Amino acid sequence: MGRHTVGSGAEGPPGANRSVSSRRPSAGLNAAVALRGLFQLGLVLACLGTPIVLRNATLTAPTLRAALEMMTTLFALAGAWLLRAQFASRRRMRDLLLLVATLTLGLVNFGAAALPAALNLGAATYFAAAQLWGELLVGGMFALAAVASSDWLVARRGYPLAIVGGLGSVGLAVAGLGGLLVGAQNTARPLAAAIGHPLLLGLVVAATGLFIYAAVGFARRYEIEDDRASGLVALATGLMAGAVFSDLLAGALAPGGIAPSEGLRVIAFALILAAAVIAERRVHARISKASALAERRRVARDLHDGIAQDLAFIAAHGPRFAEQLGEEHPVVVAAKRALAISRSTISELSDPDGATAHESLEAVAQELRERFDIAIAVNAELDRDLASQEREHVTRIAREAIANAARHGGARNVIVSLRHTDTGIALRVIDDGCGIAGAHPVPAPEGFGLTSMRERAAALGGQLNVRQPRLGGTELEVVLP
Repeated sequence: MGRHTVGSGAEGPPGANRSVSSRRPSAGLNAAVALRGLFQLGLVLACLGTPIVLRNATLTAPTLRAALEMMTTLFALAGAWLLRAQFASRRRMRDLLLLVATLTLGLVNFGAAALPAALNLGAATYFAAAQLWGELLVGGMFALAAVASSDWLVARRGYPLAIVGGLGSVGLAVAGLGGLLVGAQNTARPLAAAIGHPLLLGLVVAATGLFIYAAVGFARRYEIEDDRASGLVALATGLMAGAVFSDLLAGALAPGGIAPSEGLRVIAFALILAAAVIAERRVHARISKASALAERRRVARDLHDGIAQDLAFIAAHGPRFAEQLGEEHPVVVAAKRALAISRSTISELSDPDGATAHESLEAVAQELRERFDIAIAVNAELDRDLASQEREHVTRIAREAIANAARHGGARNVIVSLRHTDTGIALRVIDDGCGIAGAHPVPAPEGFGLTSMRERAAALGGQLNVRQPRLGGTELEVVLP
């Protein structure tokens, strides 16, 4: 049981509901955006113009061609492997689409370029056409990943594997069948000239347009979210547009032939791998920080339940000691000082300076992952952080909701989402379990945990809603003004 996808807010380009001015200085912003826009336009024109300038720069080197194609394939497959961590940490559909696009790109390149080059196979037109069909589908995947809303989440357990396997298989099938439409002609002429078919010309134009569209989408995401990985993917998809476009001009289809398009693909695949490395390192840094914060809070609870209780007991008898020993007696002074220090330490460990709502939710997720052995993804995007009291209530609501999903719902996957909406700030906790009593149509007594969450939401001026999605599981939502 579980929910396939859950969307909140309007669909559209990622980050469309966020304010850029709230995240960046306003002085000189318009000029900076204009300069970056011109740079991106110039980059796209350069990617498309390079094949024209170098259309006669071809080289016949079978060994080098095989090495380049295998290297690019390994770049793509390694990138897809690293991108799985980014999807697992947030369970966003756009991260899954980027993973699938990268994986499919690697598989298509292996089947239509690396393997034929390594085995020095003939039927060059067939493999070139197969690669073109595959890149058309991959370009569409990158375009979808670029514009998919961050609100689209994947909660159900089996869906990611189904999407990866399904789209990957479709990509290989489209590439293979597309090559058969052309016919296995062994020719060394450029693709467009060899085929002379309007369909393939249309495919080149369509694939080039999709990659350019993806490049613009990722560049926009880089501008809004200041995400370096998205910036690198924008560059990579722009280069892929140039590589596909070069098939119209100087595609060297003979076995062992190298054209400018191969160089553009190598750079593009390397940029995708670099983006995947940045994303994977960012995930591990976030997990490490969450683990440290969770450990601090564990130590704070141990202090609160242990030595702080004993100190509080001693301090409670302080007036009697003061009457017998005097206010300035070392025992009385030490007891008061020790209690004050322990309380200050507990407060600092529980809520350290600089801890954001996202980091607090990550710390809760890290703690409960280990306790209940379940997968918990945190997807928090806020223009401004919550106040200390709001952060504490939101964190405790999320903790109770996750614990309920694990204890009573039998959930194996939980997604925690915190973001701005048109009505305020929305906290959503979505699981793939069997549901809880408050989610059923028939009224049932609410447990202490659900009552406590409602009270905390009310204390912040919000309300809590619990519902059971059509595909099962439970979705808990707290909307704060």
